Parts: sequence; C-alpha cells; structure tokens
Amino acid sequence: MRSHLAWWGALGAGLLFQTTLFASVLPPVWTPDVTRAMTLWLALTGLPRGGAVLAFSAGLAVDLVSGAPPGFTAALRLGLYALARPLRGVFFENRPLLLFPFGALGAFADAAGAGLLRWLVFPTPFSPDVLVWTAWHQALVDVLWVPAVFIGFEVLAGRRPTVEVPA
Repeated sequence: MRSHLAWWGALGAGLLFQTTLFASVLPPVWTPDVTRAMTLWLALTGLPRGGAVLAFSAGLAVDLVSGAPPGFTAALRLGLYALARPLRGVFFENRPLLLFPFGALGAFADAAGAGLLRWLVFPTPFSPDVLVWTAWHQALVDVLWVPAVFIGFEVLAGRRPTVEVPA
C-alpha cells in the first residue's frame, strides 16, 4: 500500500514537473517523459505490484493533463510495459549500464506505437518523419533521464543493486 502511494505521489510530482517546469524551460521535443521512465521502472523492477494497471493509469494521466486523445498515451504505456516486462531483473540488478541504451529504446517503442495508432486516433494523421525525428530527440534525452529516474526510485525504495564484482 505504501509503495502504491509513493508511486502515485511520484507520478503527480513528475507530471507537474513535466507540464510546468520542464515545458517552460525546454522545447517540447526535449522535454523528458516522466511516465515512460516510470513505466520502464515498473516493468523492469516489478515495484510496486500491478504494474500494467499503473502503467496504463500513468498514460491516462498524461492524456488528461496534455489534451491528448484519451487512451492514446495510456495505450503506449501499456505497450511499453508489455515489451519491457519480460526483461525484469536483467538490467538494473546485474547490468546497470545497459539502462543507458535501453532507456533510449523506450522512445523508439513509443514512436512505433504512435505510428500504429495514429491512423485510429488522429483525424489527420501526421507524417512518419515527425515520429522518427521526435523519437531520436527523445532517445537522446532518455539515455540520461531513464537511469536518473531509476537511481531516484532505487534511493526512495531503499534498494541497492546486487552487482557482483569478480574477485
């Protein structure tokens, strides 16, 4: 219960930063996506339980505060969770440096999902070039953003990675 409250609090604070502070300082294409990083945290660590519901809820919260079509980001977050979930425990626990490129892959997963959904959601679908251009910018941001979020959540959760050092 406490981990769920902490997660919802972090989501609220993250959305506040994403929609106000980051948006006023950074161009939209360079604004870090809080829910993408949180969804990767849920999928790769399993904390807290009920990650698929939490990932979907986080995406729905983004849809509500950003004016996106309801369910669009929620579907993207659920898809990202489904892609990353089989890799639970592989990255942060044993090979934390793999979080850097894996964080960037989340942006490309979102772009692929948005490319598939754009015909269903938007009355005038946008060009795939826009998706690729945005994905590259977001991937550059997420290379550092996702590991920073993971470290922050690890500190908040009081967990420490179990990296084995060869003797």
